[in-house]
Amino acid sequence: MAFNKVLTVTLFLAGLVMAAIPVAAQSNSPFCDSASGICFQGYTDPELDITIGLVLPDPPTDEFIVQMVAPASYGYTGLSVGGTMADSLLFTLWPNGNDIVLGPRWTSGYVLPEPYAGPQITLLPDSTVNSTYIKATFRCQNCTTWTDGSLGSGDQGAFQLIAYVAQTTTPPDDPADVGSTIIEHDDFDFFGMNLTQAQSTLYSSYIAGGVASTTSLPTTTSHPSSTSAPPTTTSSASGATQTEWGQCGGQGWSGPTACAAGLTCVAVSPPYYSQCQA
Repeated sequence: MAFNKVLTVTLFLAGLVMAAIPVAAQSNSPFCDSASGICFQGYTDPELDITIGLVLPDPPTDEFIVQMVAPASYGYTGLSVGGTMADSLLFTLWPNGNDIVLGPRWTSGYVLPEPYAGPQITLLPDSTVNSTYIKATFRCQNCTTWTDGSLGSGDQGAFQLIAYVAQTTTPPDDPADVGSTIIEHDDFDFFGMNLTQAQSTLYSSYIAGGVASTTSLPTTTSHPSSTSAPPTTTSSASGATQTEWGQCGGQGWSGPTACAAGLTCVAVSPPYYSQCQA
């Protein structure tokens, strides 16, 4: 995953092989999701058909809520909340049948980003995937600072560039694996975000309605329209066991390491990530 457009004359987002293209940055605007009732600041790209939304607590803490909506036909969709590929907190998203595969990544250079330990991702119940779109609304805790970077360069009232990418044709090597190898995106863009405008006093109510799953490096979770109810995991509960596809180990993981009956903790992307599998 790489980002490489130019904002005005001086801001460069370098990519792997694509030439820099001068553009004017789009800016954020408010929108509310009818399914969840969450109101975001964000942007909808009319050409890529991708929507990115963000909402922060007021006053800010170490977390935020993100919404990513993209065509289900894409191989994957990516997001950089730091605006660049290198030294930024990244997210990759794709469907695997009726499942949503979502996880944080990071890289120090313009090479394949690897799964990144630290962020705690909670997929919210309005997340869904069908034959047309994949939609992931997720709470990200421990997400405003990361290795060699931070949201708004440490000022959550500042301007932030938000970048997004799409690989429109080629899926990951293993769509069931959140840490799968992916090829370079074939399209991308970015927009400017006023982080002050993204802060909301309603934030606590947005996260109070329950969750679909909670992991540090999430893999897959059944979407709300599937025949079985989405799994729920509680990483902080004493003696808790993890459900199928939930994280059970890996670098920096402090949640449950025991899997529910009939499941085994499998190293999927060692040493970063292990998950419970049947």
